[in-house]
Amino acid sequence: MTSLGADGAPFSTAGLTAFAVAVIGTAATFGIGLLNYRRQGQVLRSQERYQAEQLKLLESAQVTDRFTRAVEQMGSESTHVRMGGIFAMERIARDSTIDRRYVVDTLAAFVRGRLPSDDVEERRYVKILRLRAPDAQAALSVLCRPPLSDARGSAGDGVRLDLSRTDLRRADLRDARLDGVSLWGARLEGADLRGAHLAGSILEKANFGRVDPGNQYFQRGADLSGADLTGARTAGAFHLDEAMTDGTIGLPT
Repeated sequence: MTSLGADGAPFSTAGLTAFAVAVIGTAATFGIGLLNYRRQGQVLRSQERYQAEQLKLLESAQVTDRFTRAVEQMGSESTHVRMGGIFAMERIARDSTIDRRYVVDTLAAFVRGRLPSDDVEERRYVKILRLRAPDAQAALSVLCRPPLSDARGSAGDGVRLDLSRTDLRRADLRDARLDGVSLWGARLEGADLRGAHLAGSILEKANFGRVDPGNQYFQRGADLSGADLTGARTAGAFHLDEAMTDGTIGLPT
C-alpha cells in the first residue's frame, strides 16, 4: 500500500514507520537531554549551597579564632597589647554583625574589671582617664561609637550596656553614644560628657561631683554641657544639680 506525499510523490508504509520512529527518537533524545539538564541544575545548586555553607563555617571559625586571640590580648600585662586586643574586637564587630553583642559584653566586662568604683580613693588627685588607664579609655571609646553603639539593646528590651559601679572620673566621653546605658553608682566626677547621648540611661546613685575650684585634689564635677538626658533615671544621683549643665537637654527639675 502506498500514499501520496505533499508533492504528489508516492511513499510507502515503511517510510511512514521510519519517519515516526525518527520523530519518536528525536522526542526521546530531547526528553532525556531535558532531564539531564534539570539533574545538572540540581547538582549545581546543591554544590553552591554546600560551598556557601562551607564558606560560612570557615568564616565563623576565623571569627572565633580572632575573638579568642583578642580576648587573650586583653588579658596581657602590657597596656599596648591590651589596647591592640580592644581594637581587634572593634574590627571583629565591623566584620561580623552577629558577633557585635558578644563584643559589647566583653568590652563592658573589661571596663568594669579595670575600673571598679570600689577602688576609688577619696580626696586624691585624679589624672585624666586617658593617662591613668588608656586601655579602659580606648574600650569606652569603642563601645560608644558605631558599630558597637548601634548593636546595644534599647532601653525597652531589657538588654543594656552595663557600666555600673565603674570609676569613670575624668573620662573623655564627648559625644558618646550612651543611650540606655546603665551607669548606676558610677563615679563621673570631672568626666567630659559634653554632647553625650544619655537618653533613657540609668544614672541612679551616680556621682557627678562638685564644682569646687578650691579643692586641690579635685576641682570640677562632670561636664554635661549640651548632653541629652531625656528620660534618664536620675533618682538619688549625687551632685547632678552642681554639675556643669549649660544647654543640657532633659535635665530633671
